[in-house]
Amino acid sequence: MSFIVNSLRMNNFRSYEKGYIEFDSHITILHGPNAAGKTNIIEALHLLTTGESFRNPKKDDLPLWGADKTQIEFVATDGNLRRDVEIIISKEDKTTLLNGKKITSKYEMLSALPCVIFNPDDLRIVKEAAARRRQEIDTLGSQLSPNYSKLISEYKKITTQRNKMLKEGNYKGDIFEAWTNRLIDVGIALTEKRIALFERIQPHVEKYYLELIGDNENEESLLVRYESARGNNDVISFQDALNKREEDEIIRKQTLVGPHRDDIIFEINGKEARSLASQGQQRSIALAWKLAQLSVIKEFSNNKPLLLLDDVMSELDQKRRNYLAQIVGEAAQTVITTANIDYFDKNLLKRAKVVLVPEHIISSE
Repeated sequence: MSFIVNSLRMNNFRSYEKGYIEFDSHITILHGPNAAGKTNIIEALHLLTTGESFRNPKKDDLPLWGADKTQIEFVATDGNLRRDVEIIISKEDKTTLLNGKKITSKYEMLSALPCVIFNPDDLRIVKEAAARRRQEIDTLGSQLSPNYSKLISEYKKITTQRNKMLKEGNYKGDIFEAWTNRLIDVGIALTEKRIALFERIQPHVEKYYLELIGDNENEESLLVRYESARGNNDVISFQDALNKREEDEIIRKQTLVGPHRDDIIFEINGKEARSLASQGQQRSIALAWKLAQLSVIKEFSNNKPLLLLDDVMSELDQKRRNYLAQIVGEAAQTVITTANIDYFDKNLLKRAKVVLVPEHIISSE
């Protein structure tokens, strides 16, 4: 199956009292000045596909100023199949409906229409903290597998409870030991899932990077590797690592061993990109990482994902823009925001639906 988003409706969402937009099945370009509401549309699509917003807002941030609640809804189709997702957010509650029925499992929302988002903040993925890179792979894994999503949720609960006991000084006795054993079991299962997914992503990232740099006289090569904070992936090594960090955990009052401490490392010609790569190299890595996600989604699910590009063209040079333009629309249904339509060549504009924001955002159907 490959669902295509046909339309989006917004009521009292961010800057929109009422808004309605229809999308092209390949490329839609949202064109308008800064603060026109383009990113709000991207955010609505991201919420409706993943249940989360890349902006990490508070509930009070989403409704239009003065409104008690906000409602967003899209309709997606795959042949005769229809997928209607609606989210209603108030100060008290958040309700998600799929074809009119309340969703009880987050994976029901994630599985049918995978989404990859790329915004200017993502260009710093190489230099940011390890948590940012773990989030990237875990978000993708949660869209591809219900077990992955459940493991992430369970592991977070375990570390939260174990950290609470460490802070309270309750780090001795059967209860703490039981939480530690559960940390090991779920941590190993999560690591196995994550590494398996990483091994699918890795060759695509390295391939896209080489294509992005093209003819490079320095003969650059990118190596992407997974770095575990505890060594081998088994119970004994996990327990040994915990034992070695026991005093540190008591002093710092937090769990210091497990997949929540792992990292993804990028190396160019054997040197860590985090400290030595140029800005252009870092941006090529970030773009290659996002494109690799599209390839992995296709391999796993045979679905055509939704690709959201929020104002990234302004952050890329012409070479990288041209490369990205060759891929969008075919590899994924793509929605792009821009304040400058001149970033796009004529061939791309011919293939795309260009929507002026806010002028072409209809107030009602």
